[in-house]
Amino acid sequence: MSVELRDVLMPELQGAEEITVGAWSKSQGEHVAEGETLMEAHTDKVNAEIPSPVTGKVEQLLLDVGDPVKPGQAIARISPE
Repeated sequence: MSVELRDVLMPELQGAEEITVGAWSKSQGEHVAEGETLMEAHTDKVNAEIPSPVTGKVEQLLLDVGDPVKPGQAIARISPE
């Protein structure tokens, strides 16, 4: 039985074009609840907590701290429960 992974996409942050991964709140293999902070993102205007859209296990973090990210880009993959 294969598990379908869910991509977590970077949301729009007040129209910011330049967004940077500030910190990960979860590591690969950890459990995350829907709405729980997955990542902290930084822009020149705002720092924002990016929540998980689903409950499940973090299978992959697709970016490193300090990496640039664009709205709509996949940032992580979660195996939903």
